[in-house]
Amino acid sequence: MESLATALITLAVGTWVGAIIFQSAVVAPAVFADLDVESARRFLRTLFPRFYRLGLICGALILLGVATVAILAGGSERLAVVGIAALIMFVLEAISLWMVPRLNAARDLGDAGRSRFERLHRISVALTVAILIIGIALLSVIGANTVIAPGA
Repeated sequence: MESLATALITLAVGTWVGAIIFQSAVVAPAVFADLDVESARRFLRTLFPRFYRLGLICGALILLGVATVAILAGGSERLAVVGIAALIMFVLEAISLWMVPRLNAARDLGDAGRSRFERLHRISVALTVAILIIGIALLSVIGANTVIAPGA
């Protein structure tokens, strides 16, 4: 069961990291290159809440996996690191989701909301980059030991 929980953690972290990379490297450039401004706006307003919800689901699965390993095998420093990092990622993702309507409202103000939108957008990007870095670090921690249970 510990191996299954570890696999769940690895899959959830990998999915989260992969989604961020895919969104940044593939989706965003395609949207801005191929869609007119209004179509891009509608698409992104549909995409981002779903993107952040996917992150929250991944975060919840990671935390579930960590709790499962902790219950079945006891705690370890490595498991604590994974749990704390996942919790930080989850909170940052929740903040990002919370920011979506505020970003949209600022964008809807046009020039009057431009500086607010740009500030919120920079924060949103920074949060996503932080989540990505933590996620990559987590994959390294998990990869350093196939099972993150104590003594493994």
